[in-house]
Amino acid sequence: MGTAIWRPDLATGVAEIDRQHEELLANVTMLRSAARTGQVGMAELVLTFLERYAAEHFASEERAMWQAGYPDLDAHWSLHLAFATELARRKAEYQESPSPADLLLEMGMWMDRWLEDHVLGPDAAMARFLRGHDARLAGPAPRAPSTRPTPPSAA
Repeated sequence: MGTAIWRPDLATGVAEIDRQHEELLANVTMLRSAARTGQVGMAELVLTFLERYAAEHFASEERAMWQAGYPDLDAHWSLHLAFATELARRKAEYQESPSPADLLLEMGMWMDRWLEDHVLGPDAAMARFLRGHDARLAGPAPRAPSTRPTPPSAA
């Protein structure tokens, strides 16, 4: 638990969702690494990316659940809302902190734990339902170019 590394046991069997989860975990690792090494500016870029990407990912999952008639959509949506609310609270706390690197590191560890718990629990249940409704969802994940943030150029 708490590794921020994609592992086979995290696979839901829904290719697009798995690709997005892998990208989220890679960026959580980047956030923690940048915070640990004192690269607060890079950590802030990654955090901004994670906020946007998580919102897009949640919307993608929610759309798939709605289209398939997933019976636990409201409960799953409320978990996504709770994550977004907690992230906003932690970001506000971070912005007022005299020790931003420590809070960024803690935020990365929290995201890592939350994502892993969410993927292994609610997302696994959702994916089983989705795969049962559309076998095409279980195809191989497309390999898109990296969507990781890049630091501003020094020029």
